[in-house]
Amino acid sequence: MSVANVTPQSTSPKLGDRLLGGAQALGRALMLPIAVLPVAALLLRLGQNDMWGWTHNAYLIANGIPFFAQAGGAILDNPPLNLAMIFAVGIAYGLTSDGAAAIAGLVGYVVFLAVFKTMIPQLAGAPDIKGYNMGVFGGILIGVVAAWLYKRFHDIRLPDYLAFFGGRRFIPIITGVAAVVLGLLFGWIWPTVQGWINDLGTGIIGLGPLGPGIYGFLNRLLIPLGLHHVLNSYVWFQLGSYKGTTGDLSRYFAGDPTAGNWMAGFFPVMMFGLPAAALAMVRHAKFPKVAAGILLSAAFCSFLTGVTEPIEFAFIFVAPVLFVVHALLTGLSLFICNLLQIRIGFGFSAGLIDYVLNFTKSNSNNAWMILPLGAIYFVVYYFIFSFCIKVFNLGTPGRGEERTGLSADWILPESQRGPRASKNGKTAVASEETADQDTVLAAQVLEALGGRSNIDSVEGCITRLRLFVKEPEQIDDARLKDLGAAGVIKRGKIVQVVMGTQSDRIAERIKRLMKEGAETVAE
Repeated sequence: MSVANVTPQSTSPKLGDRLLGGAQALGRALMLPIAVLPVAALLLRLGQNDMWGWTHNAYLIANGIPFFAQAGGAILDNPPLNLAMIFAVGIAYGLTSDGAAAIAGLVGYVVFLAVFKTMIPQLAGAPDIKGYNMGVFGGILIGVVAAWLYKRFHDIRLPDYLAFFGGRRFIPIITGVAAVVLGLLFGWIWPTVQGWINDLGTGIIGLGPLGPGIYGFLNRLLIPLGLHHVLNSYVWFQLGSYKGTTGDLSRYFAGDPTAGNWMAGFFPVMMFGLPAAALAMVRHAKFPKVAAGILLSAAFCSFLTGVTEPIEFAFIFVAPVLFVVHALLTGLSLFICNLLQIRIGFGFSAGLIDYVLNFTKSNSNNAWMILPLGAIYFVVYYFIFSFCIKVFNLGTPGRGEERTGLSADWILPESQRGPRASKNGKTAVASEETADQDTVLAAQVLEALGGRSNIDSVEGCITRLRLFVKEPEQIDDARLKDLGAAGVIKRGKIVQVVMGTQSDRIAERIKRLMKEGAETVAE
């Protein structure tokens, strides 16, 4: 066959794909510093005296446990420094997976904040630095810059007399220089930018209950793209101000009596609504025992901890109409909670643990209303999901194998998953001497993605693989679903494969296989 007339395809992603990919990568990297918040919030809450009113210990009733409060407050009570610093380090590492970038993020943020604090009083005519606060945005900015400089210069070669400072050692140095420039720049422009942000926040708050409702709807709608964390970072850490602290989450734990109204509406959905949705999917499954094996445990996880993705990814791709309904109901819940002036927050997510811990917090308001509202939401979710599944014959877990091409057990927990037979009937099973099951699965996923030559980059998130690929058409969607993928999302050369909570491990093994030049393991 002649190849003279074949036009080579461009392997470079388009600008739009690059921008979306960058936003998705940032959303993934944000999860690393955000993971610190639950522990900090837990310690801070356990340290408060109102937590110990049920005891007979006079000291605990009067003082709480001070060292717990100090431990949690070290992070949450000083967001312009400690929390933003954690974001700078976490994002730099999350985007590069290299400690040199993390150190650069730390150095860069310390330098940036020092220059910023010096410039604000001089150029903005504001002697009180507390009036101007970049919050975690400064940490996010420096983290992204440190990661970019790492990717650009991590293998730089310097002249012999400066060779010691070459390679990775150069990254903290160049990041520090960049931080000086950025500190000067933002020290000059931030008063104006903060004014815009305050106007935006005032505008959103000025919408009344509709503002949180819109946020709740968009929060769920952005889950497939992994961009909801970017939206959360503004609402949780930038929206509003209270005694120098910004963000609904940070202000809530700082004691702001008006905070928590942008978080309260998630409790009825995560504690009651989604477990009811899981029950509806089990009740209408052709294989209810198979569906119950994962959905009921996922429902308990959602109720207890507020981790919802195991349920949401069970219907996002096979029944998107349910996903839109879920997003609308989430927005409605935030709208209703705001109307009822329900205020309660969370350090991790809107599950029972955070609800119990924060129920008695002094600035929580009408938190008891979550329970009757949750009961109503349980009924609403159950009947709406049941109605849609039956009327539209939706391919939810345990019932949609013929329509979706998914095997009956694709929703099994990852501990029960293993390499599955391919379309030609062959099954790749590695012996324990040659590879563990994760490596076997990673090799098969790599093959289904078109091999190492088709992959520009791969990263793991909580529940999905994020990839840049050269030719999306080479990806075998059916094979990936045979291997346990709940869905495959493609937008140009950007691809996401939802593999559940094992995704991070698979991504690391795929990187290892690509580095070693191996696409398969012994059968």
